[in-house]
Amino acid sequence: MTPKPLLKIHNISKSYGTRVLSDISLNIHRGEIHGIIGANGAGKSTLCNVIAGLTLPDAGEMLLEGEVYRPKTRKESLACGVRMVHQELSLISNLTVAENLFLTDLPTRSGLLDHKELRARATALLRRLGLTAINPMALVGSLGAGQQQLVEIAMALSKSCKLLILDEPTSSLSGRETNQLFEWLRRISNEGIGVVFISHRIPELTTVTDRLTILSDGQCIYTDKTEKVSHQKILDLIAGTETTPQPHQSFESYSTDKPALTVKNLTLQPNGSPISFSVNAGERVGLTGLVGSGRTELLNAIYGVSGTSNGIIQLHGGPEREIFRGSHHAARAGIGLLPEDRKKSGVLLNLDITLNITISSLREKFSRFGFIAQKRQTIAARKSTKKLKIKCNRINQTVRTLSGGNQQKIAIGKWLLTDANILLLDEPTRGIDAAARQSIHALIADAASKGRSVIMASNDIDELMSHCDRIIVLAAGAISNTFLRSTWSSEGIIKSCFAQRGNENQSCVT
Repeated sequence: MTPKPLLKIHNISKSYGTRVLSDISLNIHRGEIHGIIGANGAGKSTLCNVIAGLTLPDAGEMLLEGEVYRPKTRKESLACGVRMVHQELSLISNLTVAENLFLTDLPTRSGLLDHKELRARATALLRRLGLTAINPMALVGSLGAGQQQLVEIAMALSKSCKLLILDEPTSSLSGRETNQLFEWLRRISNEGIGVVFISHRIPELTTVTDRLTILSDGQCIYTDKTEKVSHQKILDLIAGTETTPQPHQSFESYSTDKPALTVKNLTLQPNGSPISFSVNAGERVGLTGLVGSGRTELLNAIYGVSGTSNGIIQLHGGPEREIFRGSHHAARAGIGLLPEDRKKSGVLLNLDITLNITISSLREKFSRFGFIAQKRQTIAARKSTKKLKIKCNRINQTVRTLSGGNQQKIAIGKWLLTDANILLLDEPTRGIDAAARQSIHALIADAASKGRSVIMASNDIDELMSHCDRIIVLAAGAISNTFLRSTWSSEGIIKSCFAQRGNENQSCVT
């Protein structure tokens, strides 16, 4: 007899005005790693939210271990052993790693928190998962994004778990951390735990998953063993049409000899190594390095949102000045920042598309005598939405209801609508499907062609080599090397990522 699936999904549907899921039927088996892929807006996150009890379906049913499963809250799904790790983290930044790991099961003695026992539990868990480099007593807010992602996943693995759902779990991880995660997943799948693995990265899915499901427009269009489908076939199914591989497009540089931004002796931490570099008008500069190398911290320092940085900047060959102390000063000077965490800092989730996409230019373009020119604002929002190819029902739709990729487009688009001539983009294509990545790269190239300067931080070296004039490598908070198109190689860039980091066995690419 064929064993019963761990989770049986039958004809699940969900609408938010328009149909998001349409009669989805799917089985997740014990001990399998089941990949889910699809374009932005295909329904991946909604389906997983239904499984995790965060969203109630309009129709259909689920069976968990043969029993009716219809969680109304996340608490109910957790009680059933279903755990979901979101791409956007839920850690409490001002608590320690140990406190986050055991937040719902803190050890006590005589009614007080038993710090010794808590540390011992956390140390044991981190050691079991190979995370010995993470201090269990460190504040989560002091960790880099990659380490925070690993702590979030460790939280899920620390508790009783039958089904683990991971939404883009490698988006902030280095190559070494990704391989470490894959080892965990194989280990827990061998213990009979089912894993749902959502990713836009086809090589990851074909490496770690046993079976693969492809969603398109809220429908399940393919489910089978991963080994039976090629990379090209996956792309064909996602696109909905047979695609022909396109020849490599040559890079067109728009860099001029006019300086746009000069950074001198900028330190990310007190007594840190000084960082100095310059960017010309129209130039696209890539920024990469290992997780924790200082990429995000550098962009934040230039934008004036770092309280521990010091240094000098110079804009467009003008007078030298101390780095900005406050993002409003940087914005008024023509600098725009796309943060790494779009939901926390990049967009206003509960507000509509119109306001999100025009908010950075309200003062300069859409207000007069303290009043907003709503007609002009609406027209501009419609044009931007069309140009950015944002998939939505209407421009007064709340951003929360959009897919992650469309939210990312809005986070970038609000700066493209302004007169900002220096764009700082932190992982601009994180968690975005291939078509959306191509669209965003085109937007960045268009901005450069108009004389805007771009600094783009990314874990993806291939992306930077395809779309940048120059690549700066950071290591341990300092510039390790700078590469020009005429001399760079992926091997050379990777080696530079290791500078000043000893012989750590890790990689800067995912």
